Amino acid sequence: MDSFENDKFAILLGFEVLESRYGKSRVRAKVKDDYLNGVGITHGGFLYTLADFALAAATNTGGRIALNSTATINYLQPCPAGAVIIADASYEFENGKTALCIIRISNEKTGELYCVFESRAVMKKI
Repeated sequence: MDSFENDKFAILLGFEVLESRYGKSRVRAKVKDDYLNGVGITHGGFLYTLADFALAAATNTGGRIALNSTATINYLQPCPAGAVIIADASYEFENGKTALCIIRISNEKTGELYCVFESRAVMKKI
């Protein structure tokens, strides 16, 4: 079992891993009413958490442990209530000690892009 499979917060939020291999992942989530902010759109913290979990699913595989050391997120347009969203993570760079991962969160049905998350992960072999 890879370490991301024990993520209690991701389980609570209903994140579903569709693909997980070293350097790539795909995670699905549904935006429930409980995940909306005060203006009725998806809370940025929910989107950030989904992106961070997609990073974990792309890095914490095959006996590796990695942690997000720095990250930025660009919110491009509002994500509506009820949307089913996909977080696609892939490495842009990796050298066994650190990786740069880009995660794009979009609408599963329409492909609309809601945000782009860029993370530097620091890893070690266990």
